[in-house]
Amino acid sequence: MSGAPPGPGALGGLGFLRAAAAGKLLEFFIDLVRRYGDIASFTLGPQRIVVVNDPALVEEILVTRQRAFVRDTGAQLLRELVGEGLLTTDDPTHLERRRIMQPAFHRARVAHYGEIVVGETERIVRAWRPGTRIDIGVEMARLTLAAVGAALFGTDLREGATEIAGVLASVTERGGALGGLLAFAGPLLAPIRAAFPNRASLLFPRERARLEAIVAPLVARERAAGDGDDLLSLMLAARDEGGRGLDDAAIRNEICMLVLAGHETTANALTWTFALLAQHRDIEAKLHAEIDAACGTRSPSVDDLARMPYVAHVFDETLRLYPPAPAFARRPITEIELGGYRISKGASVFVSPFITQRDPRYFEEPLAFVPERWAHPTQPKFAFFPFGGGSKMCIGEPFARMEALLAIATIARQFSMQRTDDRPLEIAARGLLKPARPVMLAAVAR
Repeated sequence: MSGAPPGPGALGGLGFLRAAAAGKLLEFFIDLVRRYGDIASFTLGPQRIVVVNDPALVEEILVTRQRAFVRDTGAQLLRELVGEGLLTTDDPTHLERRRIMQPAFHRARVAHYGEIVVGETERIVRAWRPGTRIDIGVEMARLTLAAVGAALFGTDLREGATEIAGVLASVTERGGALGGLLAFAGPLLAPIRAAFPNRASLLFPRERARLEAIVAPLVARERAAGDGDDLLSLMLAARDEGGRGLDDAAIRNEICMLVLAGHETTANALTWTFALLAQHRDIEAKLHAEIDAACGTRSPSVDDLARMPYVAHVFDETLRLYPPAPAFARRPITEIELGGYRISKGASVFVSPFITQRDPRYFEEPLAFVPERWAHPTQPKFAFFPFGGGSKMCIGEPFARMEALLAIATIARQFSMQRTDDRPLEIAARGLLKPARPVMLAAVAR
């Protein structure tokens, strides 16, 4: 076993900090793997950071050797906002929470949510005046927040949409700027969090208080009602093997995380989808034809999705080019061997869907928008991993996919999205992968 992976050493650490401050970490990582190969590293003070761009090694990290790693920087940022929960913890807490929440995401229940998603989508688009310019990002954020609220929590979060979206925007922007700092300071913060798991947030105290103020009434109302088949009801009724349930603080944490994960990530993916369709009218026409053949003049349903494979291909191709989470990291709990190199305990090991999914070794014409490539995919399994992988793979992936596909079909059945300017799409990668400026489209009635 050789030493640490190759890389620029301490100079890379300085470049990393400059890139993080400028919101250009993706460009930095891309340059790193181009210069030094599929496993490269550098130092940031005492901290070693490793970037991995090999599907086989990604699978090792996320699946086959997942228990050798714990969550890293992104989870620490999220933990500062919403506390301990499914998206921020490791085993055994993660496994216990996942077992409690998994029934809400079984296939039959996700199908039940489909009708709600279509209804929320149709409610949103009824306000669109044909031919007028709309900010598709804002509209998709409204849609996904309403759908998550109604489908997962059995309540309508429309009145809090503006406030929650403001919290998310603030945290995403600040989180991207803090990413470089946490890569260095994360190991120092971890013992504090372990010793005081319920302490107040150091980084987002006001944002966390605002989210809890929104969510607490939902918990209280559902606890008083004592019935329902939504996720909140299931969480309140769930018990572990010892008969113990989740307290209100734990339930609030999980609700906040599901709103965060199920709202903005899907909204971003849908924004990129319609932006791309507006740039590729031939692909949009093929999409329209498939939706018309499957649904005719009626609203789409979950049962129709099997008859609309091209809708899924369009969405997968969007996720390939613009994965909502462009990079995330794990930390090995002991020194390990990875790709023939020695990785020290506590190193930050980054994998990037954005980089790997644009690699020409796995995707012909990697920067082109080609949904047809998904009819017969040939790439290695972990050349495409927008939802992660292993036991920590996004628990809401079935819901997010169903939500996105039905939203695309519902909107595209009624409207053609047309560009209102010729400027190319540009990326802003602070935390989540977003367009650098508002995407203004004209919704033209079909």
